[in-house]
Amino acid sequence: MKHRLTILLYALSIMVICLLLSEKSYFVPILIGVTALFVIIVSSGVLFLKLNYFLTSVNRLDSREVLLTFDDGPHPTRTPKILDILAKHNCKAIFFVVGKHAEEYPDIVLRIKQEGHLIGNHSYAHNNFMSMYSTKRLREEILHGQRALSKISGIETSLFRPPIGYTNPKYAKVLKELKLTNVGWTVRSYDSVYKDPQKLKKRILAKTKPGSILLFHDNLEVTVEALEEIIVALSTNGTKFVNGDTIKTVIHA
Repeated sequence: MKHRLTILLYALSIMVICLLLSEKSYFVPILIGVTALFVIIVSSGVLFLKLNYFLTSVNRLDSREVLLTFDDGPHPTRTPKILDILAKHNCKAIFFVVGKHAEEYPDIVLRIKQEGHLIGNHSYAHNNFMSMYSTKRLREEILHGQRALSKISGIETSLFRPPIGYTNPKYAKVLKELKLTNVGWTVRSYDSVYKDPQKLKKRILAKTKPGSILLFHDNLEVTVEALEEIIVALSTNGTKFVNGDTIKTVIHA
């Protein structure tokens, strides 16, 4: 809806500018300026999922609990360590699983399910250029991920998170067709950037508020190293994490 409105306003602006200002010396600069603004708005919509520009995403919880989410797994050694930490502290999470990795490590996917966590679709191959796919290819990629997860776990997940968080009108169309809920985040940990566990911990403690959805990656060592300290520190500050009783109700799919 936001994108359609932006296109309409841009088209109307160009029409008015051409009708009223075509003979003016500043016609071209204004035309360029309006077009540049349009490009900036659309580009921001692609890059920043939390803007809900092309489609509505779940970017925070309606409750005061905090939800942990993990992308890009399963990883053969790091995901099990993360599962151990979550079990120790009675925290439940959503694992946004890459289909081809799930096929490599089906036992870990089954463990995620058996321990009461939710499983979401993170595409089949996690191509960073998925946002450039045609609608048909995008649909096939997401469906491939759905089928891989369903075959392994028996779960028909309704949760999806796009690789690197980029969206566009094609995503909106395909996710609506497949009845998938797009799940974003409130706090991006940037664990793919931070190499020091203490710096990662400091960022999370500073950013996390009640209702936050935290984005981590379960294929990164720094996440394994920092996660338990993050959970303990937040818990000490009074943060309540989503547990086994509420994990299936926090995302209203």
